[in-house]
Amino acid sequence: MKVAAIQCRIGDLDGAERLSIEAVENGAEILLYPEYFSYPAFSLDYGEKTLQFLRKISKEYGVVTSGNIVFNEGKTTNRAFIFDSGDVIGYQDKVHPTRTEKTFGIVPGEKLNFFEVRKAKICVLICADILYPELCRIAGIKGVDIALNPVVSFKHSELPGENLRYCLYFARSFDNCYAIVKAGGFGRTFAGSEAVGRSLIASFDGIIAKAKHEEKEEALVAEVDLSRIRAYRKINYTLTDRNVKAYEDLLGKNF
Repeated sequence: MKVAAIQCRIGDLDGAERLSIEAVENGAEILLYPEYFSYPAFSLDYGEKTLQFLRKISKEYGVVTSGNIVFNEGKTTNRAFIFDSGDVIGYQDKVHPTRTEKTFGIVPGEKLNFFEVRKAKICVLICADILYPELCRIAGIKGVDIALNPVVSFKHSELPGENLRYCLYFARSFDNCYAIVKAGGFGRTFAGSEAVGRSLIASFDGIIAKAKHEEKEEALVAEVDLSRIRAYRKINYTLTDRNVKAYEDLLGKNF
């Protein structure tokens, strides 16, 4: 199965559509867009426009699309939708909103959801969710084949290891037996920060595709071998052979 990370300029839906067509022409079946890729400013008004875009691309080209919006239904969440051939097949609320998101009223999702898409089991780890190994582990235990990771990558960050952060994606994939599609956008976020793409596609073999430039448009496409993922899952005993007693602290209410 071919997957695509659409690295577009934030707020440029025309550019996102051009890249989508390029990805489809290169055989991609699943297209992932960056976190807040359609949000040059923080406004609920962009939500419906974004969903229309995702539905249109999915329906016209017969592919799976995923992108997120600020969703309000009694509470405000960062919600990623998944479309297949124009139909909504599910959604995921961000489990770990950032401090900035919380200032805009965004609340956490309560659990990780799983979806059967074209004979593949997928999930969506929205941006910072990939930084929490426990959540990523749940996806592995549940038998996920492909994890979608829409992100905002800040050009300037206090976090260390700037030139080695892509290694995290190999580690998550190696430990949990699934491929990861990371899509980032570039430009200015709705909060005014500079963002860069840093899109990639990872597997337990390594980083199988990586954006050539972090501030240029690119439709990053790679083949994901589902049979190899499932074969590796059978031999990776760490998914099933845990001493669960040792992990009780993770469930403590004060942890």
